[in-house]
Amino acid sequence: MRRPCSPCTKGNPHRSTLDHGSTHAVIVVHMAIYRAQVAWSIDSAFPRDQMIINPHFRDAGVGSDPGILANDLADAINTWDTTPTKLQVRIYDAEEAAPAFPKAVATRNESVIASSNWPREVAVCLSYYAGQNVPRRRGRLYVPVGVCGSANTLRPSSALMQKVGDLATIFADLGGTDVDWIIWSRASLTARSATNWWVDDEWDTMRSRGMRSTTRLLGSLSETGP
Repeated sequence: MRRPCSPCTKGNPHRSTLDHGSTHAVIVVHMAIYRAQVAWSIDSAFPRDQMIINPHFRDAGVGSDPGILANDLADAINTWDTTPTKLQVRIYDAEEAAPAFPKAVATRNESVIASSNWPREVAVCLSYYAGQNVPRRRGRLYVPVGVCGSANTLRPSSALMQKVGDLATIFADLGGTDVDWIIWSRASLTARSATNWWVDDEWDTMRSRGMRSTTRLLGSLSETGP
């Protein structure tokens, strides 16, 4: 007859319990939680001008290899996007205290810097959640329209919505059965596999992706009244 899990291990994704008669054998299973920084260099080579999304992954493999994950993700994104430009994927340990340094880096199109055809701030949002669409179980990735389509319509086209939605399949299929695309809650230190996603037909805006101004138009007025 199996006994219930020990309170110290129940619900902990890094530990498992084996029951041997009247004793519990606790086996520590390391599951690496990675934050992948996917960065496109557009309009300039300066890091501050990169357009970035940050999906998270859980690697439960016996020999977790962030280098393989970085290269697989870089290849998949480089095939998916429609704008040949410098692409860099950095893999970080999401549980590591700051300052954290990349565990692996993969770069594609090293010498290519594309130019924007649309305002840099325009994005399409990929929303996703784990089981329930509630706080700490949901996430969003604001995908720059400049790498996957055009913004010359009132709303994102169905083709563009599908293009952004294709990222969900790419992330879910990455790395085989040992790697999961997850929602990582920094507040509760909990990783949950993404189960559902959607893309709506409304543009989103990421003001942080705008470039620094290079000129300013000045004016003055002759009004003298109070």
